[in-house]
Amino acid sequence: MSSPNVVLVTGASGFIGSHVTFQLLQAGYRVRGTARGPKVDLLRRRFSSNKEFEVVEISDIASGDFKAALQGHSVNTVVHTASPLAGRQSTEDALHYLGQSIIEGTMNVIRHAHKAGVVKVILTSSWATTIDPSLVDTFTGVTTTEKSWGKTSREDLKERDPLYVYCGAKLLAEQAAWDFAAKHRDLDLATSENEQPLVFFLQFLLLILAHAVNPPFVYGRPVEGLVTGKGVMSLGTNALIYQLIAGEPGRPLPPQLTPFYCHVRDVARAHVLALKLPKLPASADVQEKRFIVAGPGPILWPDAVKVLLGKCPALKDRLPTLDNAPPLPGPLAKVDTTHAAEVLGMKDYVSWEDTLLETIDALLEVEETWK
Repeated sequence: MSSPNVVLVTGASGFIGSHVTFQLLQAGYRVRGTARGPKVDLLRRRFSSNKEFEVVEISDIASGDFKAALQGHSVNTVVHTASPLAGRQSTEDALHYLGQSIIEGTMNVIRHAHKAGVVKVILTSSWATTIDPSLVDTFTGVTTTEKSWGKTSREDLKERDPLYVYCGAKLLAEQAAWDFAAKHRDLDLATSENEQPLVFFLQFLLLILAHAVNPPFVYGRPVEGLVTGKGVMSLGTNALIYQLIAGEPGRPLPPQLTPFYCHVRDVARAHVLALKLPKLPASADVQEKRFIVAGPGPILWPDAVKVLLGKCPALKDRLPTLDNAPPLPGPLAKVDTTHAAEVLGMKDYVSWEDTLLETIDALLEVEETWK
């Protein structure tokens, strides 16, 4: 039986948003997704067989009017997954495009949700919000928990590379959302942070003005029927995995940005579980509302190449060489997922080997559509 209430999912055609939408529908929720341009019809066709789904067009997440999307008293929860990816802009455009879309987009959604009487907002953010936006802390041996925060400012984002701007903007957006929630105690905010690498790097943080989920780089197979575009820039964070099979034979390994990961289905599952949590008391600390989710073990490029050599011998000539593989620049950070395990029940994750192999299979299928 479906729920009488509607869950609004922003960015429902995106990598994470589409999986969240799919799992919510499977769980019996009524879902209203937002998208822009041709993706509206794409979503409508993909979920046409499910009468519990509808889609609304929002042309600009940062300045768009969400009144139509939030109309009716039945919308009581918003899952905000919409976000641009780093790596698609020049350095000159990164601050305006990423900073504005991520920070202003998040606050635009939350303000509209609050005005419409929505009591719970789940925001997709990133594990990168728990460390310095440069990601240098990845190799310092630091332990990151839901209590960890990086530091930056809008001024710091100026003249920085797109990846830093993306991570810094996600950090500032989450902090702004929590500040808003603190001033409006009737709003239940939960956060789900999930970091993805794409050159890009995508992070995802869930804010339920009561909870948050942060995974590292997000990989996996996209929802069928929602893959659009051609070329590396259409691959989202899966582009990092694609580096392993794209390029000249005998090339060196790609740079190891951050080896931590979370399978996209696990990321979506964390959103759904966070949505089901009861509202925490207004006195609850922010760290009680954030959840770091991450798969077991890092995906280190040398290990990934070895797995592909053994499991996918046909790809041998497409893989980088392991000769002279550089050592890691320092001890790996530790990603503590204890809180998510205890509160959300997130104890089992897709292994890094299975995540790698599934992503490679999906990428090879996408390649065929480019021909």
